[in-house]
Amino acid sequence: MEEIALRDGVGLCEVLKGELFVNTLSDPRLGRNDKLKRVKEELRRLRFPRLSRIEDEIQRKIRKLKLGPRIRMTVPPSLEGGALAVQIKAASHEELKHSVQELAGALEKKEMEEIFLFLRGEAEG
Repeated sequence: MEEIALRDGVGLCEVLKGELFVNTLSDPRLGRNDKLKRVKEELRRLRFPRLSRIEDEIQRKIRKLKLGPRIRMTVPPSLEGGALAVQIKAASHEELKHSVQELAGALEKKEMEEIFLFLRGEAEG
C-alpha cells in the first residue's frame, strides 16, 4: 500500500477508500478470508497495473478462442514462468479426439499467437 500511495501521491487511507475496497469490505455475503483475498488481489492489481492489463488481455484472448468446456487454458499468477497451461478433460475416446481437434483449430487463430507474444513480453497490454 505504501508504494501505491507514494506513486500516486496520496495517503494510505485514500488507497483503501477505493470503490472496490469499500464494496468488498462491506459485503455481508463474504467471509473474512474471501474479503482478505479480494483486497490483496486488488492491491496487487493497483501496484502492478501493466501486469494486470497484460493478464486481462490474455484472459480476453483465451475467451475469444471460444473453446469448449472440456478445454481449459490458464496462465500462472503474475505470469510466473511465462507459460500457458492447457488441460483437456475427456470421458471417452471420442471426447478426447473432438477436444484435440478443437484445440488444433484454436492453434491456427491469431489470438493464440498473440497470447504467446504477451507471455514473452513482446506485446503491450
